[in-house]
This record gives sequence, C-alpha cells and structure tokens, in this order.
Amino acid sequence: MKVLLLLSLMAALCFSGPPAGANPRLHVEAMEYPWSAVGRLNMGGRAYCTGVLVSETIALTAAHCLWNQTSRAWWPASSVHFIAGYQGGEASLHSLAQYYVVADGWMPGKLEEDWAVIVLEQPLGRTAGWIGLGGKPDAGAPLGQLGYRAESAHAMSLDYGCRLISADPRFLWNDCEVAHGDSGGPLLSFLPDGPKMVGITIAAGHAGGKISTGTVAITALFDQKRYPNAAKLIAEIGHGPGHGPAIGSPVAPQPSATVAALDPGGKAPPSLATLAKLLAGTP
Repeated sequence: MKVLLLLSLMAALCFSGPPAGANPRLHVEAMEYPWSAVGRLNMGGRAYCTGVLVSETIALTAAHCLWNQTSRAWWPASSVHFIAGYQGGEASLHSLAQYYVVADGWMPGKLEEDWAVIVLEQPLGRTAGWIGLGGKPDAGAPLGQLGYRAESAHAMSLDYGCRLISADPRFLWNDCEVAHGDSGGPLLSFLPDGPKMVGITIAAGHAGGKISTGTVAITALFDQKRYPNAAKLIAEIGHGPGHGPAIGSPVAPQPSATVAALDPGGKAPPSLATLAKLLAGTP
C-alpha cells in the first residue's frame, strides 16, 4: 500500500504545473572538491544520469539509471561509464564499471529500492576524492542537491537552500528542485568538516504548486536484511568521513570558485567550513 501511495504521488508530481518558487541554483567548478566526487554517468552513449563517489572505487546512483527502458534490460557494465568532475566535455577522470549491484527487489516503479552500487575499474576516488556517507540529516545543516540536469547537461549545478518536507529511515522528501539528468545525484548535508551524503535523488516534480523531490535515505542502504547483496558493499564503506583529492591531483582541494560566487569580495578562506556557513546563510 505504501509503494502504491508513493507511485500515485510520483505520477502527480510528474504531470503537475511549475512551482510557485524555487531555491537558488548555482553552477559549480566541477574540478574542485567536494564537487569533483560527483560525476556524470553515461550508459551506452545514449542515456545519462548523475553518480557520486563514496570510496576510491565505488559510486552510487539510482537503479533506474541502469535500466534500459527501450530494451527492457539492464545496461551491461561494459557500457556504463562514470566521469568524475565532468565539465564542458572534459573527461580526464573516468572509468568503466567493473560491475554493479542493484538494490535487492528493485523493479521499475519501486522507489525505496531505487539505488545501485557501481564498482569501478579505476580508483577514481584517489584523484577526485569522495563523499562520506551520512546518517539522518543534521538539524540546521544546509541541504543541497547536485547533478547534470538536462538543461545544462555538460555542467554540474547545485540547488541549495533546500529543506526537508518529510523523512523516515528509508525515504526523504525535500524541496530541492531537480530535473531529468539529476537522477542518481546526491542530497548533501553541508557540515563544517565537509559534506555528508544523506540521500540519492530518484524522483522529482511538484505537488500543489510546490516542489517535492524524492530521495532514498542513505540510512536505508545499510539494511543488510532487506538488501543482502547491495548493502554488503555499503557496509564495507561504513559511515566514515569523506576524503579530499590526493596531493598533486588536478583537482583543487577547496571549493574556491563556489565560495567566491556565494560571497563576492568576501575575505573568508575558501574552505569546506566557509562553504557550509555560506550555504546556511550565516556570516
């Protein structure tokens, strides 16, 4: 019954009118950490979504991104290509999938199971860095969503100033505005020591003229009883902190361009702590 209700709401979201208002959205410099840990996920050169590195070799995305709706079959791992920090056609940090594991029990239309773990052939996280897996969103911490939405498919953008609408250990509804292409992207909680990933974007739309976006809660990914195969890989990662790019990496270790865009002429250092303060709207 719960799934049917969610599906009914998703259908309403997909076909309702535009929202009355929207959060600010900002194009970010994708080769600066933490944005560098997010990337574009291409399937067979014919479809794409967003994904995010959560360890040296593991990326998360939405399960429906890996499902070929035309052939009604899974894209082969050999055709799944992840590009970390993708921007403007440049693809210096990229890897094919070695294999992937879809959340146990997923089928088209199921929301809570709409997530997947991709094991990459190359350890991109060493160079790009990765995002730590969080738990329940921290009260008061600013939220933001990253992705390659269709209107800007070659540039990563951040929707920030978001708030939770409802939350439980398996699923979060929030008012980040997303679009086609953002699927699989992270919902981030921005903390002074760096962002934590609290959700995977899987459904978007509007209800009653208001934005309502569905994300699989990261806390659900650790349920090995419900997801014996996929959650096993997540358990090996744990709730550890994120990790910045290696010294000498082409990736900048701090989000300088984003801090400058949020605080033109400001004197605060371009650190992760400063980023969290600016996104929270605090001096």
